[in-house]
Amino acid sequence: MWFLNQETGCTWEVTDQELMLRLQASGHYEQVEGSQPDETEQDVLQTKAQATKSMKRTEKEQVKEVQETAHE
Repeated sequence: MWFLNQETGCTWEVTDQELMLRLQASGHYEQVEGSQPDETEQDVLQTKAQATKSMKRTEKEQVKEVQETAHE
């Protein structure tokens, strides 16, 4: 079964029977249908990964510039 955490918006697949019963009784979780993340979520994750790579590349370039300036 899939459960939506209403506070965070995260969806979780739960297979443990005891946990399912606790989540069903909880007011913070809602049972939902679904198994695959939305395309928009995948796009956001890809965008974050690309931004991280760009930041790392930029930081490396800045270090090189500082090192070159220091040698002059």
